[in-house]
Amino acid sequence: MADEAVVFAVGAFQIWLSPYAKVEESFNLQAIHDLLYVRNLTAFDHFEFPGVVPRTFIGALPVAALAAPATAVATKAVMQIGARLCLWLLSFTAWCYMKRAVGRVFGRDTAVAFSLVTAVQFHLVFYMSRTLPNIFALALVLLAYTAWIESRPRHVIVLLSFSTVVFRGDTAVLFAPILLTLLVTRQVGFVETIVTGLMSALVSLGLTVGVDSFFWQRWLWPEGEVLWFNTVLNKSHEWGTQPFHWYFTSALPRVLGASALLLPLGLTSLGTLLPNAKSLSSLRAHLSSTSFADRDACYFLLPVVVYVGLFSYLPHKELRFILNAVPIFNLVSAMGVSKLWRSRHKAVWPLLVVLGSLLATALCTVIFTLASHANYPGGEAFSQLHALASFRAHEHVAVHIDVAAAMTGVSRFGEQYPLWTYSKEEDLRDFSAFDYLVTENPERKGFTSVAVVDAFERIDIKGRRLVYRPSIYILQRDTVP
Repeated sequence: MADEAVVFAVGAFQIWLSPYAKVEESFNLQAIHDLLYVRNLTAFDHFEFPGVVPRTFIGALPVAALAAPATAVATKAVMQIGARLCLWLLSFTAWCYMKRAVGRVFGRDTAVAFSLVTAVQFHLVFYMSRTLPNIFALALVLLAYTAWIESRPRHVIVLLSFSTVVFRGDTAVLFAPILLTLLVTRQVGFVETIVTGLMSALVSLGLTVGVDSFFWQRWLWPEGEVLWFNTVLNKSHEWGTQPFHWYFTSALPRVLGASALLLPLGLTSLGTLLPNAKSLSSLRAHLSSTSFADRDACYFLLPVVVYVGLFSYLPHKELRFILNAVPIFNLVSAMGVSKLWRSRHKAVWPLLVVLGSLLATALCTVIFTLASHANYPGGEAFSQLHALASFRAHEHVAVHIDVAAAMTGVSRFGEQYPLWTYSKEEDLRDFSAFDYLVTENPERKGFTSVAVVDAFERIDIKGRRLVYRPSIYILQRDTVP
């Protein structure tokens, strides 16, 4: 369908424009690289850089399997884009299942509106191709939403159980209010819930323990260790904290953009009544004679709002933690748009308001896209290094990558020349063994800067421009001929 093609094209464009990955995405990206190119398990990246907590390989395995045939013809740099395209394809497929379920249950016009709202937003589509544990979990959540919309509660339980046990334990915070809704509305019985949930959790646990114990060469349940770190040891706050209201007052407004203005139309009968109202008094008369709240919209949105509220109690907050909520918010907005569309022959001005909100959201997306393109200076500098020093491709060259560069885009997919060696060793004082440095430090004794990559710093609203700053430098040893 054309609307689905638009969403897919937007996601593919985001990958092409911002192909690199930050440190949060590094585990799965490096795992995909190693599954594609490394045959010796002990040489996998996670043994040298295990991270704060272990992560599962179950997400990386299907992505690597999809991308593997292309390794015969594509360079490693191209394969990084290819791997992300494969993840985008998986995420997009799950999204399409949800969108088509929306069409079957709420009508094709609602499904098309769902596509349009999704396409003009930045964050959801941008993140759906990023190798974060949250995104592997999101793909299963989208399938669970599909089952929820189509009243298949057992599938909801199975999918959210798997997502919780394997990818993100905090999916349980979403699972709980949805499950309570299913129980209260008697779509599923208590005993059936316990049996289905327990069996799903045990199978999921067996799978992740079996697979990941092999790849980590020790018995472990990755997500169990993450939960221990974040809850029992309570160390997640070490990565920064935000006030309780941050998700509602900062994260969601940025994610939804002006499309948030469409939510009241979906949640209430206003979307149907506004085109019919000739005056404020007639609108009041209509409101008094009809149900104000839209039951379907409230049924789906309330558990998700509870989920965001519960998550708000955790001091460490990141926008990506609540991406699971966005598709339901978009569904409610789409329901509002479809109400106006069905009454378009009575009044056009409400649709113009909708068009304005979508255009305003798209404008924000353009700005976010340009900013995000300059958020990976390490990856860009690493690529520039290989281009600048291509004349030494067949020589033995040593490259050091500092922490700032490693955290902003450098990955093993960028290591283009087999004879080159790459080091990320920290706290070094002597760099005499290296031919090139990729670093945030513009000066180093014995080295000369040959290139610098700027990074996005802020939006200058008054000047109506994006402000950049020098970020990552490529330094060349002075003795290089």
